[in-house]
Amino acid sequence: MIKYRAFIEVVETGSITKAAKNLGYSQPGISYMIDSLEKEIGFPLLVRSKDNVQPTKDGARILYHCKQIVNNEDDLRETAKAINGLMEGTIYVASQNSMLVNIVPHIISRFAKSFSGITVNLSELPFDAFTAQFKSGDIDMGFMSEKKLKGFEFHPLFRDPLCLIMHKDHPFARYEKIPAENLNGCDFIMPIPGWDDTVKMVMKKSPFTANIKFEVASDTAAIALTAENQGVYIMSALQASLLPEDVVQRPFAEDYFRIMGYMVKTIKNATPALAEFVKTTEHVVAEYVAREDNFLQPV
Repeated sequence: MIKYRAFIEVVETGSITKAAKNLGYSQPGISYMIDSLEKEIGFPLLVRSKDNVQPTKDGARILYHCKQIVNNEDDLRETAKAINGLMEGTIYVASQNSMLVNIVPHIISRFAKSFSGITVNLSELPFDAFTAQFKSGDIDMGFMSEKKLKGFEFHPLFRDPLCLIMHKDHPFARYEKIPAENLNGCDFIMPIPGWDDTVKMVMKKSPFTANIKFEVASDTAAIALTAENQGVYIMSALQASLLPEDVVQRPFAEDYFRIMGYMVKTIKNATPALAEFVKTTEHVVAEYVAREDNFLQPV
């Protein structure tokens, strides 16, 4: 089993030396494991150069299966420990920004208080990146907007309405609700591809042609620009809860919303650690949606 872990570590670090250090082995020891794996499989797995190490085309295909083997072994150990009353292990979680800046930190904090032996490894991903991360086995659970992915389960948690944010002195601030057609010709802040799922949702139902003044990679940048009255920006209600005093949000006249939830491979066969994390998620979100000071809606 260790040679599978060695191969994964070499590919991910791009270095046999770094892999040896991370795994606590000597460099010759890691090289021996890779050579042994190549002999077992029957073809080269790595291309070695002076500066780095990369997988061959066939090696890249084998990498996926090695990760599955390692993940299955980790799941087996976690299950055995849980049966013996030892809740330990690591859960790999990813989240879209909107849930990461609001709900997810509360979930992790609540979970840590009950299960201090379980490590939650968290990463932030754009919506378009989840498919590859799930298929590669790099994440166990993803907090994200609704998506269909063969072999995985999406569990809805709440509806997250879309809104428009602007400076408090912007002409749109006089409206109680903003018709999407009003975006035609207005100064607009556009998120870069990969982070633009909210804009795509509006444009799919109500195409508009705005005057794109800025393209940004983060909501933080967009909020800063709207605070200087440099345009308007489409945002979800989750994110709009973090606006500064000079920036206001207005709902759309149309009913635009995202279904937010979590995706896992399977709840039925989840590891004990992941199953407990899911339970904590359900409890925290139910409390959050029930609060009167947010715009979120039950599914």
